[in-house]
Amino acid sequence: MKNTNWIRKNWLLVAGVSFIGVHLGTYFMQRAAKWSVKSQSGGKEKSIEEK
Repeated sequence: MKNTNWIRKNWLLVAGVSFIGVHLGTYFMQRAAKWSVKSQSGGKEKSIEEK
C-alpha cells in the first residue's frame, strides 16, 4: 500500500481554505483602502474649512 501525500488526500480542503483565504484577504484590503480614502478626504475638508 502506497503512503499517499497529505495534500493529495485533502486536496479539496486545501483548495477550499485557499479560496476562502484569498477572498478574505481581498475583502480586508478593500476595507483598508476605503478607510484610507475616507480619512484622506476628511483631512482635506478640514484644511479647506481652516482657510
